[in-house]
Amino acid sequence: MTQEKVVRVIGYYRDPSFLERIIGQFRKLLMDINWMQARKVSDNGLYEIYFGIPYTNNFEIAIANLSKTVDVEKVELLEDATVTTYIIKQDGNVIKGDSVDAEEYDMVVYKPVFSKITVLSWGVISGKNLY
Repeated sequence: MTQEKVVRVIGYYRDPSFLERIIGQFRKLLMDINWMQARKVSDNGLYEIYFGIPYTNNFEIAIANLSKTVDVEKVELLEDATVTTYIIKQDGNVIKGDSVDAEEYDMVVYKPVFSKITVLSWGVISGKNLY
C-alpha cells in the first residue's frame, strides 16, 4: 500500500482550464488523485484546492512542476497530515466514517489535520512548523 500525501494548491480560478492544468500535472506523470475538494477563499477568484495523492517516485517532480503553473500562487505539501472523513447525510446529520459508508446523495468531506507545511512557489521551497 502506498502512502497518501495531502497537497493544498492556492491559485486564481479564471477559467475552467485552471483545474485541468493542475490535474494534468499529476496525470502526465501517470499519477492518480484519490480525492480532491475546493473552496473559494476570496472574492477576487482565489481558491484553495486539497488533493489526496498516493506517493510515487514522480511525486516531487509533479509538485515542483505544479508550483510553476500559470495562476498557481503556491503549492503546500502538508507533511504530517492525517485526514478525517465526515459524511453529511441527506437529512443533515454529520457522521464520522469512511467514504465507502456514504450512500447516494450523501456528501463526503475530507478534513486534513497537520502541523508542518512545505511551501513551493515557482520552484522555491520553504517550510514551517505550525506548533
